[in-house]
Amino acid sequence: MSETATDVMDRIKRNNCERSYCLAVLDLWANVQTQGIAIESVDKFGFDPGLLSKADKAKMDKARIIRQADPFVEHLPNGGHRLKVYNYIRHHNGSITQLEPMLKAPYRDEYVSE
Repeated sequence: MSETATDVMDRIKRNNCERSYCLAVLDLWANVQTQGIAIESVDKFGFDPGLLSKADKAKMDKARIIRQADPFVEHLPNGGHRLKVYNYIRHHNGSITQLEPMLKAPYRDEYVSE
């Protein structure tokens, strides 16, 4: 059974989505290195509202007041949450390094083709 042109296009679109996601992840790690952090020391990425600048806290408060989505954390219908950005990394030794600037959190489903 041979592939149709539509099958080939669909495969190429899936590959492009995967490539875009992989590039976003590599961009995240490149930005970590740019901030002088050794990537082999990174255990986890995280977000702590206590580390936000005054401007970012005001942005979060304004969104809450006018009932807009949180600019830093996506609240999911099932009650969970998903980080939109990372503002710190935890090292394997337990120490924390604040990321400045914050880095966008890549998620595979953002790159899924329709």
